[in-house]
Amino acid sequence: MLETPLFGRFSNEDRMLVFSAPTAYHALVRACVIGGGLATLYGVMGFMGITEPPIGTMWWTCTSLAVCLAGVFAAYSLVMIRFDGKSGMYRRREGAKAFGSTTVGPMGDLDALVMIAEPNSRMVPNGVTYHLVLHWKGGKEPPMVLQQDTRALPPGQPLNIWAQPLRERGIKYAHTLKVPFYDNAHMASPCPIRIF
Repeated sequence: MLETPLFGRFSNEDRMLVFSAPTAYHALVRACVIGGGLATLYGVMGFMGITEPPIGTMWWTCTSLAVCLAGVFAAYSLVMIRFDGKSGMYRRREGAKAFGSTTVGPMGDLDALVMIAEPNSRMVPNGVTYHLVLHWKGGKEPPMVLQQDTRALPPGQPLNIWAQPLRERGIKYAHTLKVPFYDNAHMASPCPIRIF
């Protein structure tokens, strides 16, 4: 499954918990949008005779425009969620739809944080991917993978052998969100991520 993995981080003296793509990913998206946009402008100005035309002006302009549009698409498809402990509210940005959607609600709507293990040999031979999945009461929101970790599973070892580091983070996140934490990493589960 192709997706941008989320990572949790605390801010504002641990009152705010944010799950989003790594900072380097955000920097890459900005570089694509800004750099691609400027390079496209330079190519168009070469067409118009304002600047010295770059070598292969048409190729330059089309490639630069593609890089810029890829950055815009990546920015609109980003997923993130922010929990504000002070106000007791969450703000979820779901980028999987046409131009994304944002939902806001009280943290009291959260049901549980569940750790599952998905056998995953696509990324790593004999691999297992551990997911921290957040669930809402009454299915108000679709489940959301907050963080994941993929490891190679040694032959003959139980499925949850490498689960401890993510389990510890999950317990800390669940305590901050004031929801129960369930560890189901001992049994195989299907991928919790929706394709569409």
